[in-house]
Amino acid sequence: MKRLKLAALMIVILPTWLIAEEPLQIIDTHVHLYSLARPEGIGWIKKDDKVLYADHLPAVHEPIAKANGVTGVVLVQAGQSLPDNQWNLDVTAHNKKLYRGVVGNLSMVIGTDEFKPLFEKLCEDPRYVGYRISGRPKNEINDAFYRDLKLTATAGKSLDILLGGYTLKEAAIIANKVPDLRIIIDHFGGVQLDGNPLTPEYVADFRAVSKSPNVYCKVSALYGRVKQQPAPKELSFYKPVLDLAFECFGEDRLIYGSDWPVTQTTGDYASVLKLTRSYFDEKGASVSKKLFSENAIRFYAIK
Repeated sequence: MKRLKLAALMIVILPTWLIAEEPLQIIDTHVHLYSLARPEGIGWIKKDDKVLYADHLPAVHEPIAKANGVTGVVLVQAGQSLPDNQWNLDVTAHNKKLYRGVVGNLSMVIGTDEFKPLFEKLCEDPRYVGYRISGRPKNEINDAFYRDLKLTATAGKSLDILLGGYTLKEAAIIANKVPDLRIIIDHFGGVQLDGNPLTPEYVADFRAVSKSPNVYCKVSALYGRVKQQPAPKELSFYKPVLDLAFECFGEDRLIYGSDWPVTQTTGDYASVLKLTRSYFDEKGASVSKKLFSENAIRFYAIK
């Protein structure tokens, strides 16, 4: 009788021992695809750049994504050309399972009468999850600028902010004035890393913008934030900014982005993924799940 009970117990318990750990779902929210043949080109890439001055299209990217276990991608437009908003949707339409969202760029029309019809047209494709502002708008930050941001929030779309054309102080003001708008700060707010301590001004502004609950931070472009290229690959070099981001935004408002193909200036895709995971995996499986997929799905409202 005791043997029968033990055997029954083993039938219940044994399968739980055999269950393999579920692979980490990875959604990369910062990938650039581009063609040098596009009318406006890609102005930020120098012609003598042997790594980046080349077409980077799905045929190149998809095998890399598959090899690294990437199950979803949010494409971020590489330039400010208005026609490229639709181009990014079109060039990825063949593989919607992988390319689950597109962040366009409406820097050149936000705050103008051109914004609404273009934005509404792009939103007809549900994969158009929002847009980025990187250059200053034609009409600066005024009532029309906020009008368009409120329209964006009402449509359920999001805003990426690339610091450079904007400041962290301005991002905080925008977040407070449009609290229903989901905002994400790309690349840790444009910080420059040189091995020295983070500047007090940057830390103060970063902390301030994080206090707005509608603001997220993209854990992206780790290599690209480094002043001297190629960038270091040791976690210790990046730990100060990662510690600050985790302290300020917590596990629920941080989202992973590789910044491919810019990552290739320093190393292959696997190396930047390994670097990011080496920090967050130590904080537990639930934290990594949030960073690499759950927060992205919620923020960008992707399926």
